[in-house]
Amino acid sequence: MSKIKGIILALLASIHLGWAQQSFSLKSAEDQTPITYASISSEHTLLTTSDSLGKFTIQQEDLHLPITIKALGYKTLDSFSLDTRSPIIFLEAQPVTLDEVVLRQQKKEHTYKVGKVKNGDIGIVCRLQNNTIAQVAKVIKNEFNQATWIDQVKFKTLCTANHRIISMLLYAVNEQGQPGRILHTEKIIAQLKKGHHTYEIDLKHVQIPFPENGVFVALDYLFLEQNKAYSKTNPNWYHYEPSIDATSVDHYTDSWYKLKQHWQKSETYSLNMQLILSD
Repeated sequence: MSKIKGIILALLASIHLGWAQQSFSLKSAEDQTPITYASISSEHTLLTTSDSLGKFTIQQEDLHLPITIKALGYKTLDSFSLDTRSPIIFLEAQPVTLDEVVLRQQKKEHTYKVGKVKNGDIGIVCRLQNNTIAQVAKVIKNEFNQATWIDQVKFKTLCTANHRIISMLLYAVNEQGQPGRILHTEKIIAQLKKGHHTYEIDLKHVQIPFPENGVFVALDYLFLEQNKAYSKTNPNWYHYEPSIDATSVDHYTDSWYKLKQHWQKSETYSLNMQLILSD
C-alpha cells in the first residue's frame, strides 16, 4: 500500500487496562459444539467476539450490561443478563432462510469480473474494543444479465503479523438500497498472513446466486486477541487488523459502514474489491 492513513472508524475511547475479566463459552444447545466468531454487544456497542473455541471475555464493570449475542445460524439472544456462576451460554439453532435454494449444475462457465483489486492510498482499520463500527461493505451492482453465481471475492489487506482473521458476509440489497438479508448460511472466514497481500475467497462451494439488484460484500472485523496490533511507542494502545485497502473519494461511490446497527454511506473511501461471477 502506497500510503496508510489508517482511517479511524470510531472515536477514540479511554483505555483501561488491568481490569478483571470474566470468561464465558458459547455452545450449541443441540450438540454442545462451540459457536465461533459470534458478536457480543450491548446497546449497539460491540464488546467482543467469540474465538475459534467459542470463548469470550467481558470486563468486570460490563457484566451488569444487557447483552445481545448474534451468531450466524443461531437465534439471537437479546437483553441477556450474564451470570458469572454459569459461564457456559447455549444458543438455539436457527438456520438462515433463503428465498430460494438452487442446485448448481456442472457445466462450462463464462466468468465476469466487477471491480478492481489494487493498492489503496488508505487503509481501513478498527480501533479499540468498545468500537461501535466493526463492519464495512461495498455494493456490487448486477451489470450482467447472464451472471448467475458468485464465484469469488478478491480484496487486499495489510497485516503486521500472521494469523489475523476476518469474516465475510454477503447481503442482498433491500428496498432502501441498503444491506438486507444474508445470502448464505455457511460462515466465510479468511485467514490472513503478515504483509501486504491480495486474497481470493472461493465461494463456489457455498453456491450463492447473484441477485438481480446486486449484492453487498461486507468484511467483518473480529475483536480477537490475535487481531490486535499494538503500538511500538505505546504498549497500551492497539487497533484491530487487518488494514483493508481502499481509495480516497470526496463523495459517496459504493462503500458503506455499519454504525450502531445502522448502515451509512461512506463519503471518504471506496473499498478495493473485485467480484468474479459466472453464468
